[in-house]
Amino acid sequence: MTTFNSVFGAVDISTRPKRRHVVRLILAELSNIRAEEEAYLGRIPPNMDGGDAYTAADESIESLTDAIFTLEDAY
Repeated sequence: MTTFNSVFGAVDISTRPKRRHVVRLILAELSNIRAEEEAYLGRIPPNMDGGDAYTAADESIESLTDAIFTLEDAY
């Protein structure tokens, strides 16, 4: 399994442009994760809309969206 340090541990963030670049990479990954979570949510049967899995996926999408907007605002 890939770990945070194996992906981002050696990233040079010594300058603002380099940090912006890394944030763009993170934003792309968060967007991919959100898209996969939305696809998962779409596969939940309608009769389970009020269930725990649906609620958890919906909250994850909301949190990921908030994180994406926050990072976009940062740079």
